[in-house]
Amino acid sequence: MKPVNSTPMLLGGLLLSTALFAYADPGQTTIATDLKSSPDANASTVSQLPAGQAVQIGTRQGAWYQVKTSQGEGWVRMLNVRLQSGTASGGESTLSGLAALGKATRSSTTVATGVRGLNRKDLQTAQEDPAEVAKLDQYRVSADEARQFGQAGGLPAPRR
Repeated sequence: MKPVNSTPMLLGGLLLSTALFAYADPGQTTIATDLKSSPDANASTVSQLPAGQAVQIGTRQGAWYQVKTSQGEGWVRMLNVRLQSGTASGGESTLSGLAALGKATRSSTTVATGVRGLNRKDLQTAQEDPAEVAKLDQYRVSADEARQFGQAGGLPAPRR
């Protein structure tokens, strides 16, 4: 019996899985937003996307999602995109179905949290600003005031 070379099948499977996962998460813009050529606020604008524009979300880089839309491909700020459930006409999408494996429950609500755009260099060269720290003092409350506020909001008393 002649041995079977499985390399072409493995490569084909790898390419297929890469294609399935490249833009597998559906989303929608929450506000009108620029589709940028790269994940940078100063990058050239490819197109203007209206609020409610359907997008296919690819990778994430910092505070940006790489997306594919009917108006082209590019990058949008992740805070301007709402993730969708990922269901297709026949059930869950491949990616959301695989992601749900091993999870006992799954919420239908998705929250995307952004970053303020600070990079490693910004953090390494950051300097204390005493004037800004002093502004925070106006929000200071005593432990008793905090306790009263919590009780007024229906929070249980803290455990000691």
